[in-house]
Amino acid sequence: MDQRTRLSILLGFLAVLVLAIVIGVESLTAGTLVGVLGCLVVLTIGWWSGRRGRHTAWAEASAQIAPSRALVLWKPGCVYCERLLLSLGRDSRVTWVNVWQDEQANARVRELNGGDELTPTVIIGDEVLRNPTVDEIRALL
Repeated sequence: MDQRTRLSILLGFLAVLVLAIVIGVESLTAGTLVGVLGCLVVLTIGWWSGRRGRHTAWAEASAQIAPSRALVLWKPGCVYCERLLLSLGRDSRVTWVNVWQDEQANARVRELNGGDELTPTVIIGDEVLRNPTVDEIRALL
């Protein structure tokens, strides 16, 4: 689990604690319920965000950029990235690069998106697609 994920989980727990205390002043039962459910939500989101998934190092992946291949810059916890991963399956024409595991990939995704860590960003040959549909990717492949 990377430092960003740990920090997000910690901040989530602090927010739940404050909310539970504020609600608990009026009703102990409601405050306890908010605290327990909030902690479960934070743990679930933390687990989901901390998943690793597929990753190829940028140095290796960038050498594979071609009109017939897709390079997907993605990050854990991104719903749009997960949707692409599920839809594209194990297509051998697609290479996955986790921008949270690779500083060069993170720099590249920010360069392509005006400083934003916008994912998924898909590179197919000279084309750059931002949050594309599966159909858009398949049409270019």
